[in-house]
Amino acid sequence: MKFRHILTVALCLTIASTAFGQRQKLKVGDSAPGLDIATWVKGDKISIESGKVFVVEFWATWCAPCRKSIPHLTELQENYGDDLVIIGVSDEEESVVRKFVKAQGKKMNYRVVVDRRKGTKRAWFSRAGLKGIPAAFIVDRKGKIVFIGNPLEDKFDSVIAKVMKGRYNPKLMKQAKPLLDAARRNRKVKNWRMAKIQYDEVIALSNRVFAEVAIEKLEMLLVDMDDQEKAYDYAEDEMIRKMYGSDAGALQMLAKDITLNPKYSTNPDKDLRDLDIALDAAKASLRVAGDKNPVALSTLALVHFHRQELKKAIDLQTDAYFIADTRHKPEYKRVLDTYQQAAKRSASISIKSN
Repeated sequence: MKFRHILTVALCLTIASTAFGQRQKLKVGDSAPGLDIATWVKGDKISIESGKVFVVEFWATWCAPCRKSIPHLTELQENYGDDLVIIGVSDEEESVVRKFVKAQGKKMNYRVVVDRRKGTKRAWFSRAGLKGIPAAFIVDRKGKIVFIGNPLEDKFDSVIAKVMKGRYNPKLMKQAKPLLDAARRNRKVKNWRMAKIQYDEVIALSNRVFAEVAIEKLEMLLVDMDDQEKAYDYAEDEMIRKMYGSDAGALQMLAKDITLNPKYSTNPDKDLRDLDIALDAAKASLRVAGDKNPVALSTLALVHFHRQELKKAIDLQTDAYFIADTRHKPEYKRVLDTYQQAAKRSASISIKSN
C-alpha cells in the first residue's frame, strides 16, 4: 500500500509538472516552437533553424491592420534577402488564403502558409497570451525569440535591424538598462567619472551588442567634455585596435559617426571631426570585411568624399555599386551620382578660378 501510494503521488506530480510546462507562457528569450503547417501557399517549405533570422506573423485576409503590414513585410523581405525568412500564418481555409495571396501578387512577396488545425497558432500566438492580429515573433540566429508584438510598431523594425547585425540580446539589454540610465544621468549632470565607469560596465557585458554605447561614450568625451585628445585616443586605441579590431560593422559605425555626426561640426571655428581617425576605422573595416564587401567600400568612399578626395571616393563607390546586390544598387548609384556631381562642380570652380 505504501509503495502504491508513493507511485500515485509521483505520477500526480509528473502530470502536474507536465501540465505546468504546457501552461507556461511563451516569452522573449524562449526557444522558438516548431511549425505545424498544412499548406505552403507561397514560398518553399522551411523549418525554424539556426543561422537565419525568422519572422513568424499571424494574420488573416479579413484583418484590415494585417493588410497594412503586408507591404511593409514585403519591403523587409526584399531588403534583407534570403538571410531573413518571413512566414505569414493564417488559420483560414486554404482556398480563401490562395485567392487573397494571388490577388496581392508581388505586394505579398514572402512565405505564406495555412496552419494545420491551428496547431502553430496554439504553440506561438495563444501560448504567448496574444489576443489581436497582426502579431509577429522575431527569432534570432540561435533560435531564440527576441520580439513579440505588432509588426507595425516602430520597435519591430529597430529590433529586426539589430538582430540582422547580431547586435540584439534582450537579456543583456535588460541587465544593462539601469547602468545605461545611470550613465546618461551622470553625463547630464557632468559627473564624467561615474558616467565613464558605467558606460564601460555596459560595454563590458558585450562590446558587440553595445557598440552604439561605445560610440555614445566617444561623443561624451568629444562634445560634452571637449577633450579631443582623450576622445580620439579612445577611438584609436580602444575601439579600432582592441574592441572592434575584427568587427567590420562596428568599425563602419565608428567611421560614419566621426564623419557625419552633426554634433561634431556645429561650430565653424572648431570642427571636432578627425577624418584621419575615421579613415583608419574605414580602412580597418575593409580589411576585416574584404575588398568585395560593398558596405565597407562605400564607407571608405564616404570618408574620402568628406576629406575632399573626390576621385578616390568615386572609384570606391563605383566598385561598391558594381558589387552590390541588385536590390540595393539604386541607393549605391544615388550616392555615386552625388560624388560625381560634386567632382564636376569642383572642376568647374577650379577652371573659373584659373
